[in-house]
Amino acid sequence: MGLPGISAVGGNLKDEKLRQKIASFFGKYIDVFQNKLKVRNLQSGMFSFGRPTNYYFAIDRKLLNVIYSTQFAGGISEILYIDLRNQEKESFTLQEVAMFLKAQKGITSWTGIPFSIDVIDYPEEKQNTIIDVAATTVLNNEFKALIRQFQPLFIPIEQIKKFLEVASEDDLVNILLVPLLRHIGFDTAESKGHRDRALEFGQDIQKMKLQIPTGHWLYFSAQVKKGDIKANTKPQKNYVERVLSQTQAQLEWEMPDSETNQNVKPDHILLIVSGNITEGAKQYIFNHSLYRRKRVLLWEKETILRLCAKKGLPETVQNTILEYNKNIHN
Repeated sequence: MGLPGISAVGGNLKDEKLRQKIASFFGKYIDVFQNKLKVRNLQSGMFSFGRPTNYYFAIDRKLLNVIYSTQFAGGISEILYIDLRNQEKESFTLQEVAMFLKAQKGITSWTGIPFSIDVIDYPEEKQNTIIDVAATTVLNNEFKALIRQFQPLFIPIEQIKKFLEVASEDDLVNILLVPLLRHIGFDTAESKGHRDRALEFGQDIQKMKLQIPTGHWLYFSAQVKKGDIKANTKPQKNYVERVLSQTQAQLEWEMPDSETNQNVKPDHILLIVSGNITEGAKQYIFNHSLYRRKRVLLWEKETILRLCAKKGLPETVQNTILEYNKNIHN
């Protein structure tokens, strides 16, 4: 496989022979990595280089930092060779190079490997040894991350039902909901915590975002309610109206996005309920302008259970729920 045959090549490294050495070295790395996937009968699409990928090679006086990313990668891969040898600083970390690419290219999702700059001139046998060790380490780490990400439920679904019934609102948020949201793709989901809520409508979970194919972001926050939401009586309807008023206020409440260095307002609010939203309460919510404009999205007990069963949960979360239920029972 190696590096893609058709690519848009750029950057400020003008030494063509050096670029060819770097491309040859990392092309061999990709081939070794892909071969290890075949030997272990692993699906390449779930691992590095299994999808269109952009490659960024940054050299300084000590390191060859390789960063690769599927973000914004299309049919023609972008390959940049970045020469940092004339910088005052002698060496740069992967994170520093990634921050540069974030500013220049908007890349926030990436994987990287540092090598000694001397590696491109090593004898082939020594190169092969370094490549084998690096590819094995990266593959093992990616496999472990994949297992953690897609860990199926090994605890009975009844244990999660019980947790939803007995957990406090804070424990519900911190033990289950934030890990679940991160697990299904809201990587930056964060609990605000009661101590930090300046107002009643402060988001219980914030800093959630998803990137759409154009590169733009949609922002979410969540309001969490313990128990059922009903609308059979006037006080219950008043409660639903109060919840929706809090949701309306949340939509105007800014939250920081550290990656873009700006404050943003949520596009949508997840109203998460540990119990059920009765039919009467749903009809009340459905008729509200927030719901009609898709600004509020409903999660209730069955939604949480379905996501847990379908997507799984990290092993540590499942074990924590088991221990929590046991302690409550005792």
